[in-house]
Amino acid sequence: MRTLFAHAILSSLLVATALTPVGAADMTHDRALNAGKEPQNWLMYYGNYEGHRFSQLNQINTDSVKNLKVAFSVALGGLEGAGTRHKSGNLEGTPIAEDGIIYVPNGWGTVYAIDTSNGKRGAIRWVFDPETNKAWAGDVACCGVNNRGVALWKDKVISVSLDGRLFAINKATGEKVWERKIADPAMGETLTHAPLIVRDVAIVGTAGGEYGIRGFIEGTDLNTGLRLWRTYTIPGAGEPGNETWKDGQERWKHGGASIWETGTYDPESDTFYQGIGNAGPDYDPEYRPGDNKWAASVLAMNPATGEIKWGFQYTPNDPYDFDEISEHPIINTKVNGEDRKLVVHTARNGFFYALDRTNGSFVHGKQYVDKLTWTTGLDPKTGKPLNYDPTKDVQEYSKGSHGSRANPRGETCPSNTGGKNWQPGAYNPQLGLMFITAAEGCNAIDTVEQKNFVDQGGAVRPRDRFDGGGVKSTEKRHGSLKAIDPTTGETKAVTKFPYLPYSGVLATAGNVVFTGHLDGTFAAYDAKTLQELWSHNVGAGINAPPITYSVNGKQYVAVLVGARERPNLYPETPELKNVAPAHLLFVFGL
Repeated sequence: MRTLFAHAILSSLLVATALTPVGAADMTHDRALNAGKEPQNWLMYYGNYEGHRFSQLNQINTDSVKNLKVAFSVALGGLEGAGTRHKSGNLEGTPIAEDGIIYVPNGWGTVYAIDTSNGKRGAIRWVFDPETNKAWAGDVACCGVNNRGVALWKDKVISVSLDGRLFAINKATGEKVWERKIADPAMGETLTHAPLIVRDVAIVGTAGGEYGIRGFIEGTDLNTGLRLWRTYTIPGAGEPGNETWKDGQERWKHGGASIWETGTYDPESDTFYQGIGNAGPDYDPEYRPGDNKWAASVLAMNPATGEIKWGFQYTPNDPYDFDEISEHPIINTKVNGEDRKLVVHTARNGFFYALDRTNGSFVHGKQYVDKLTWTTGLDPKTGKPLNYDPTKDVQEYSKGSHGSRANPRGETCPSNTGGKNWQPGAYNPQLGLMFITAAEGCNAIDTVEQKNFVDQGGAVRPRDRFDGGGVKSTEKRHGSLKAIDPTTGETKAVTKFPYLPYSGVLATAGNVVFTGHLDGTFAAYDAKTLQELWSHNVGAGINAPPITYSVNGKQYVAVLVGARERPNLYPETPELKNVAPAHLLFVFGL
């Protein structure tokens, strides 16, 4: 599964620039390990390696949040769409804030450095444009023109573009130091998630599971700009797990299992945890009999070599499109009075899971969505669905909950979008609570026999949709914000939303939880009760997670505003049809 590549010779400029000495304000591994000691900054995608999205800042708290006002906003480019599939760009990025400078990308991968140090306006210091071929890349992107964030390393910003490139950018000037091609849009591969940096390695994975790719995760040596390792998320012939693709026609070569959200990292064991997407085709599991490892799974991996230490699969032979790419927070806590080292996951399939992060063993799992019909529960020993049958190559979960070639229509609860989708949750270690947004409700899945690949007598057609069916709305779905106790999986508090949630969550030591909504509402909630404490409508949909930082002793909250047009939601939310897309950074302060 791991392939090592010999080093090639890059330009002398690349090597000379990449090997510059570490400066006092540079982003080092030690600084990343201790990101919590700089609460004034938001230095990493999740705020820390552990995936908590928690800030120790408390100037904005349950008492003062009612006085929050817009401090300033900054208009960004990238709103324009391209090609035939997407009419506008999208903002899903998490801002990085360091010493008053915010670094954010737009959906195409253009990076902005914005000086916010005076607290009254944001001045764009530089713009790095990767010159993405928008028409070409936009037509490949399965599910939107997206880029979820950048990372800091030494004196550089590390970023990706939709068309599959990784960049090192001079943090002071915005000049490109080097770039390298990782994913190939000609084959349906794109890059959409923020890099995970561990020491001098940038870790990214390829999106594109709906186009018949074979997913992979790749490590790049940031000192040289060269590939260190590549690990495929679907095992190859002779590798452990390949036997779970039982079609006999090597369909694992186009079996999906893509990556489109950033992993978490445990420094103690030097392990990162990467969620893996759905198997392809999405809705025709008869095309791919077997459990289909490692689709719909989490992998524990060595960041230096890409070696897989262990894996846990949530939904074997998944017929629902239950990607499990979203974050896997790392938590040390007591379970039944015993100290446990957990990695937890709020799964798209509707269950909250706690695993032992040292070996991947199942600790507990509990339903968190209001309605779940695809299985009757989880095996308390293995964590597999109770109606999983190891003797069958094509799983039939709860009758009528998914389609088949013989009976194409099924109704799934939760719907195929989750449960919880990619939007990251937050963990408040002071309260011992996870905060997540969930999509509540069901939809129909229609299975259509997948026929358009090699074994059907034709040529592989990369960039063609490869989903084996489709979905239809059967009811108006809505959203919710939930507080979950990770030691038990119990839901402790709930608040309902009128619309599906696509923004992420921020938790703070002020016991405030922030998230955004598709109608443009940005809101704060009491972390103990989830009662809404404050809101402001920014006039356009929010798909991005918020952060908080401080400058000159004053705390701010920042969020990108710019949900793309979503015509698939109009049958459920016709009142949002005329909400115009936008591209703005909003910053709030007291």
